[in-house]
Amino acid sequence: MHRMKFNPGVQPEKVLLSYYNSVSFAFTEICGRSYGGGVLEILPGEMGKIMLPRLDNVADATCRSLLQQIDQIVRNDDDIEKALDIVDNEILINLLGIDSEWCRVCRAIWKKMKNRRIGRG
Repeated sequence: MHRMKFNPGVQPEKVLLSYYNSVSFAFTEICGRSYGGGVLEILPGEMGKIMLPRLDNVADATCRSLLQQIDQIVRNDDDIEKALDIVDNEILINLLGIDSEWCRVCRAIWKKMKNRRIGRG
């Protein structure tokens, strides 16, 4: 994603955290454009189609703690599914009450589409 702008009052950290989950990753694959080499591009007009959970009622301290965990996973080039597991469980399932089966289905959609995109590259 590039050329992102945030409206006044929107906390970029909460947007970033809300992106790392199975539902948003599945929508990214569905809405994005795939190019040679397995590259996935998300243009500004496509960003609005990606479902992100609203974290307005999630405490800032909780967000910071989860973002630190995600940051370590990304910086250490660890398996991104660990980050998805954390946000799926802590945010989607425990805080927002989303059914764990929905998260599992979305994860399977993301993995299938990602593998197909990369396989074409």
